Amino acid sequence: MAGIMKKCFYLMNLLISISMIIYIYSEHYQRKAERRTLNVRESTSAITALGDKRTFILSPYYDPRGRTPSVRVLVIIHRRVKKLYCWFHCDYNSSVSVRAHINHHRDWFHYAYGTAALLCEEPPDCPYRYISIHWSKGQNITHLPRFEVRNRPPPAAPSVNFTVCISTMYGNYNNVLQTIQSLEMYKLLGAGRVTLYLNQCHQNLEKVLRYYVEEGILEVIPWPIHKFLRISNIWRYHLSNNSQVHYFAQSATLNDCLYRNMYSSKFVFLHDIDEIILPVKHHDWPSLMESLEKRYPEASVFFFENHIFPAVANSSEWTTWGDVPGVDILQNIFKKRVFGKNRKYLVDPRKVYQASIHRVLKKDGKHKYVPRRLAFGFHCKSRQPASNDSLITDRTLWRYNVSLTQNVNKVIQQVFLHR
Repeated sequence: MAGIMKKCFYLMNLLISISMIIYIYSEHYQRKAERRTLNVRESTSAITALGDKRTFILSPYYDPRGRTPSVRVLVIIHRRVKKLYCWFHCDYNSSVSVRAHINHHRDWFHYAYGTAALLCEEPPDCPYRYISIHWSKGQNITHLPRFEVRNRPPPAAPSVNFTVCISTMYGNYNNVLQTIQSLEMYKLLGAGRVTLYLNQCHQNLEKVLRYYVEEGILEVIPWPIHKFLRISNIWRYHLSNNSQVHYFAQSATLNDCLYRNMYSSKFVFLHDIDEIILPVKHHDWPSLMESLEKRYPEASVFFFENHIFPAVANSSEWTTWGDVPGVDILQNIFKKRVFGKNRKYLVDPRKVYQASIHRVLKKDGKHKYVPRRLAFGFHCKSRQPASNDSLITDRTLWRYNVSLTQNVNKVIQQVFLHR
């Protein structure tokens, strides 16, 4: 009797094991078959052209801030495009189409293409991770690229306090020294991350960017906009009316950077690599913002005056890095008396919906203009030197010269002299 029970027990375990193997194999085979049937193609590029060649997808972002949760798809789009659909790919192998509301940003600067957001409400009973975009709600969409929806779910708390968004770097840009100085200043002032959109640059600068990426402070987003549209590299439309989009689509990069860092950074600066928001009364950004938040508790956007320092060698008190190409900002202590009207700014990204180059187009909360006695935008740019009577001395930057010089020397040693 005991022998029979042993045999039964053995046979039962064998049957259970065989059943489990068959189940696991069938599940694996079914998933492989589903992937072949769907022909899934996930897009990870910064720019993806839709088949109509009039819509260029940047990235979709989960946005829970409206009356109902939605997905905000940032795009560069032709003004004549009127109808698009978001296809939500549900987890149970079906798809749901939702008509997108095309929300054009205001600053297109008279060009045919500009920044917009496709606003798509989440469909009920469709747990999803990916979406696709198409101009039809009845088309076979299995061939379309899929985009993973970012910021879903939003992180519970920011991982850094300050992020600097740098709009497009383009051309054979070789201002190595000033780029290093700017990045080191951002770190000294409190930046936890810098996000930079790169179209092109000199190989010298590629080495510098690679160094900071490996260090962990810098995120570089490839931005090959010239492969899709005729781009303008000057500001005014009437001087570049054969172009299709304004200034390397700078507005699109700023908005993408804003949403990319919306929940991972407490504050976000939006400006160029030759600009630094420089505290005057305080030593760094954390102490500056602690003061500004107490002074303006309802503000979500802070604008800073643009102080232009013409980039010329005009001081002999500090030595320069003669073998390194680029501008030495420590050598430039004279600025124009007339301050630029265009300001750069810092935002609480969770309260901003649309950003432009010198202004915020849509936001919650108020905006405040920061007095120059507290902070200003240090903008050191190569220009024709102004007459001495139109310049005034400003040595605010020199408060950081010892730490800055040491840090810059270290980077140059590591990038160019290290063997």
